Amino acid sequence: MSAFRLVGVIHLPPLPGAANYRGASVREIARIAAEDARVLADAGFTDVMIQDASDNPQPVHVGPATVAAMAVVGAAVRNAVDLSLGVVAGHNDGETSVSIAHAIDAQFVRVKVLTGVSAGPDGWIEGCAHRVAMLRRLLGSEVEVWADAHEATSRAVTGDVVWAAQQAMSFGGASKVIVTRDSGVTDAVTDISAVKAAVGDDIDVLIGGRVNLGNIAIARAGSDGAILGSAIKTGPGDDARIDPEAARAFATS
Repeated sequence: MSAFRLVGVIHLPPLPGAANYRGASVREIARIAAEDARVLADAGFTDVMIQDASDNPQPVHVGPATVAAMAVVGAAVRNAVDLSLGVVAGHNDGETSVSIAHAIDAQFVRVKVLTGVSAGPDGWIEGCAHRVAMLRRLLGSEVEVWADAHEATSRAVTGDVVWAAQQAMSFGGASKVIVTRDSGVTDAVTDISAVKAAVGDDIDVLIGGRVNLGNIAIARAGSDGAILGSAIKTGPGDDARIDPEAARAFATS
């Protein structure tokens, strides 16, 4: 088992190309994201990830305006910190995530439905493993693919988390697997134990959500990392920043 990964997510405000874009300057969005990334680095996080989480309604595949904006923001974050950097674009735009990651020298992408089929707000979301693999080959990219096994914002057709994790690895070529349970971290840890029993300890399995200061110790004991978003923000709005005190509390817990 590798060292515990603490991944801080920078939820970007609505970007150009989003239905709810309000005209914010991409340069200013990038400046703020870089500042927040430095807060995470100073707190002791191991990874930072940028996400177009505030685009609403969020499309499965994003358009060129969003790609351009995320590349500008990601480059600013890359220049600001030496942390491992990740990208997640759209509801399931694995190809765009890889493209941006390759352009900005990021280390990984998060793909919510790499294999299988899920039902999301816009209908069916199909796995994109082949397209992601072909693009990585075309670019000669070594970016890692972190795949969700039944992520929280859609509902997988199959409820078998172990099978989903196995397929993400064997068919999808995932480097890491992410498990999230709406019912909480304890249940996520139970799923992770079952996954590792089936596939071995060679694969890192992270918890993708629902981690807070009350259960971070459980996450540390039963997983290889935690992805933190809302728990380290100053508030619920799409203009909320990374809270330095909250970030330090998670890093030192």
